[in-house]
Amino acid sequence: MNIVAEYTIRTPILPTVLEAVPEMEIRNTALYPDSGDRGKILIWAWGDDFDAFDDALGDHDLVREYDCLAQTGDRRLYAIVHIADLKDGLPYPLLFENNGVVLDATATRDGFDMRVRFPSRESLRRYRAGCKERGIPFRLQTLSEADGAMSDGASGVTDTQREALVCALELGYFDIPRQVTMDEVADELAISTQAVSTRLRRGQQNLVRSL
Repeated sequence: MNIVAEYTIRTPILPTVLEAVPEMEIRNTALYPDSGDRGKILIWAWGDDFDAFDDALGDHDLVREYDCLAQTGDRRLYAIVHIADLKDGLPYPLLFENNGVVLDATATRDGFDMRVRFPSRESLRRYRAGCKERGIPFRLQTLSEADGAMSDGASGVTDTQREALVCALELGYFDIPRQVTMDEVADELAISTQAVSTRLRRGQQNLVRSL
């Protein structure tokens, strides 16, 4: 039976870019298998400091080249090609080997928050074992069957997602009109606004799936 795994994984490029430009938001939209020595990812980047973002990509030792493919409002679509030597240190080839399908991926300074569909628990175990062999940090958050039945609780909401949801509710973030901003929720939780956004979005997704 197909399963959906939500986990955090550390990759060597985009989290370090976000350390240089923390106000940006990055979501991964597509991964491409290696073709010769060219491994490529496509990402959407949101923010208002694309000059600094471009500088961080251009200065990164592991980025071979990058190109802005499109821009819509305050977001841009980038194609990023990494250097050939990085191939053995990335989790993406393991996804293709184990038939993982990326449903959602959001970059943070801690790594990528991933939601991936695997054809079986065994394929997930092989993927996780491969990450361990490559020294890639992997932290599983939730696991669900493809029909939405969560394996680790009725709602599938993680502790950090629950904390953010409850805090936002109590402060009035979900009120109409809203009583507080997301920045204020972040201040209350002592985390970044980007982290709050990710936790609220993932928590709401899990709640909807469970219903």
